[in-house]
Amino acid sequence: MFLFYCGMSTNELEVVKRIYPNYSLWLISGEIAPEIGQTSPDYDEVNSKLDSQAEG
Repeated sequence: MFLFYCGMSTNELEVVKRIYPNYSLWLISGEIAPEIGQTSPDYDEVNSKLDSQAEG
């Protein structure tokens, strides 16, 4: 299970979820759903690079 792998406690996960609500699905399941605003840091980084390339 993803939570066990990353070693976060439930309380720690709740705090991170409040700070980064758009990463909730990824934090809990390792999945993303960009169509509903649920992404991951890696996904956001790649998209920001693609957006920069499209602009320039």
